[in-house]
Amino acid sequence: MTEVGVLWITGLLSVSAIIASPLITLWVQRRLESSKARRERREQIFKALWVNRRRQFYIARVDALNMIDVEFYGERKVVDAWEDLRSHYFRQEHPGLNNDQIFAEREEKFATLLYEISQVLGYAFGRTQIRDNIYRPQLHNTVDEMELETRTRVLNLMRSDALPVRFVEGPAAPALQETPLDQQRA
Repeated sequence: MTEVGVLWITGLLSVSAIIASPLITLWVQRRLESSKARRERREQIFKALWVNRRRQFYIARVDALNMIDVEFYGERKVVDAWEDLRSHYFRQEHPGLNNDQIFAEREEKFATLLYEISQVLGYAFGRTQIRDNIYRPQLHNTVDEMELETRTRVLNLMRSDALPVRFVEGPAAPALQETPLDQQRA
């Protein structure tokens, strides 16, 4: 190869590098941002589930559970753990189990789900730690029960005829009389 050929190749490579480097930088930056955003969404789901471990029917927990299929798509162990828990929720019959045993089984499946999510996110939690290390004062359970009972009673009251509401026409409001002060201003 001649000197001119080498110069041409060197020049083309230099120009290509000058053009390609910002494009590659943008591509890498977008990949990093996408990865960071995905991690943050997964973290939000994990934190919502973590905080509400003892609140089975709390809206934030249910919403987080429903996002698992999307945000952990491709994470087979997480999706399998969620499918196992979901099937437990939908099962009508639990032969040979009383309510306490059903609750314990459900909590174990939920702990397994949180464990699998924690593994994907890089946390070193164990299933027992997830299931048992919870601070939830009895007062919180009492408040949740009171809120549910209050909402149920208000709903039942609104649905019933116990408080019939009827609009009646009453006397017209009396006309406002002018006071001496109003007359002075006029």
